[in-house]
This record gives sequence, C-alpha cells and structure tokens, in this order.
Amino acid sequence: MLRTLVSSRTDSPTQARNFSSRSAFTLIELLVVIAIIAILVALLLPAVQQAREAARRSSCKNNLKQVGLALHNYHDAHKQFPPAAIHMTASTAPESCRDANWGATWVLMLFPYMEQGALYDLYDFETRARDGNATTGNNQVTRRRVSTLMCPSAPTNWSMLTQDFNGFEKITYGANVGAGYLLQRSHFNNSTFKGPFSVVGMYGAKFRDITDGTSNVILMSEIVTGIGGGDDKGAWGWCSGPTFSGRRGNGGDTILTPNTTRVTDASHYASNNNSDPEFNRRNNPDAGANSGVAARSYHQGGVQATLGDGTVRFISENIDQDTWTRLLAIQDNQVVGEF
Repeated sequence: MLRTLVSSRTDSPTQARNFSSRSAFTLIELLVVIAIIAILVALLLPAVQQAREAARRSSCKNNLKQVGLALHNYHDAHKQFPPAAIHMTASTAPESCRDANWGATWVLMLFPYMEQGALYDLYDFETRARDGNATTGNNQVTRRRVSTLMCPSAPTNWSMLTQDFNGFEKITYGANVGAGYLLQRSHFNNSTFKGPFSVVGMYGAKFRDITDGTSNVILMSEIVTGIGGGDDKGAWGWCSGPTFSGRRGNGGDTILTPNTTRVTDASHYASNNNSDPEFNRRNNPDAGANSGVAARSYHQGGVQATLGDGTVRFISENIDQDTWTRLLAIQDNQVVGEF
C-alpha cells in the first residue's frame, strides 16, 4: 500500500509535465493552420468581390432607373425629352463642341426631377456653360460631382475637363444621340441613324417620334469617362460630354457596340490616351464630325441601359451589331426582337 502511494505521488509530476508540454501547438501545426486559413481566404475572396460588384451593379441600375423616371417626368411637363444640349447664339448649332457658345445640357435640364433643384437654381440658362469660375457663374455648378449620375463600379480618379475651361466635372451616364456619328447633322436628319437626343439638332424626342416603340429604343447607357483634363467624355455640363453614339469614323466607319475593343473612343476634346492599360478608357484625338463615343462600363460582360419605356436592361457586349444599331435609332422601322 505505501509503495503504491509513493509510486503514485512520484508519477504525478511527470504526468503534469507531459500534459503541460502537449497543451501548445508545434510550429508545424501552426503552419498547417495558417495554410488552411490562407486557402479559405483565397476561396472566399472572389465570392466577396462578386457580392460587392453585384451590389454596385444593382446601385448603378437604380441610378439609371431614376434617370429614366426623371426623363418621363420631364416629358410629362414639357411634352418632349430635353435636348442633348443648347447653343446660345446660333439657330443652327455648329457641328463642333469646341465652339465657345454652348449652353446647358440634358443633365442640367433634368435636375429639378432628380432632387438637384439647388444646383438648377444656381445655373443661368441665359448664358454660356463655360462662363464663371469656382465661385461664380455657371462654372460653379458644372464643376460639381453628382453621385446619382456615377456608377459605383467606376473609379473616380479622373480630372475635370479643363482644356479651354475652368473645370467641368464628369459622370458615367450618357444620352443616346443615335446610331450614327456623335456630331454629324446628316446622321441626325437620317431616320436610319436618328436617336432620341441630338447635340447638333438641339433635339429631344417626343414619345410619338419613337415610331420603333419605346421598349425597342435606348435612351441612356453607361459610358467610361476620360481621365485627363483634355478629355470631355463624361463632362456633364459640356455639349459632347454626357452622350454616346453608334459609330465612329476617321479611318473607317466602325459600329461602336458596348465595350468594343475594335476601336477607341473619339470626341471633340479627345485626349491622346492610346496606351492606357484599361482599354475602355482609351481615347484617340478627335475625329471631327465623324467622332464617336461608345457605350462602355466597368461591369464584366456588358453595359446597363435605360430603355424608352423606363426599364433598365443589362446588354451584352456580344450583342449583334445590327441589333445594337436598331436599339439606338428611333425611326429605322426595324424590329429588334430578343436582345
């Protein structure tokens, strides 16, 4: 009995030491746990990123829906959509957006219907868009960022349009000026190309003008803004900035399908940005009356667009060229069908 008790007491410290020594992880065990966590993070990260992009895409869709509602409310009040832009001195607008006398754009005219009444009241529609500076005149309005007109997926590291100006801020949504060139009058007057908006025509369509049917015509789409100060793409207070078109010339007539990589954009204040690592952001020097800016986005696979009936659709970048141009024209008498 005594020997048994002594043996038991003798063994207890050893057992305690053994228990204590096995209560911690070895280095190998720690490395295995870290490796497992790293694998789990690698598996979960794409899913998290996809969820975030889905949320941003949903927010972008909602923005375009609000623009569509604003357009319909404007039409109810004025019996037509707002013109793409207004020229202050000429009854026939020049086919150039480098002219100094351009006035308000469709964006400004929609402000009362988009809870931007304060900015609308600051703007003087009787003077040029470029008048003023950061604290006075129209430029104090046109240099403001409007979050509801910016896709959350798009980076905001661009510079304002500053070439010949004090500063015009940019957005990521544009009005459809038709299946032709951005600023060519003959295309505006041709039913094959005519869109619901026009810069050179100072035009906004009536519902009755859209003979192809409002569900078969695009009013608004996403665009990718120019990042340089000499690039007008997205400059919402300037005539050519918040627009997109169906074609671009100057080196061959090319249909500008969504997110096209066949040709870069070109507008009247186009900066030479051919080496940008993001293709959708590239831009050639202007192509004159044959300029064109494509519908583009940072969403994978296509762009979101507001149709004439107010609905918002995601349109694949693989859409057939003929189908796309039919969606841009309001009077080409072509049935779109499924897209």
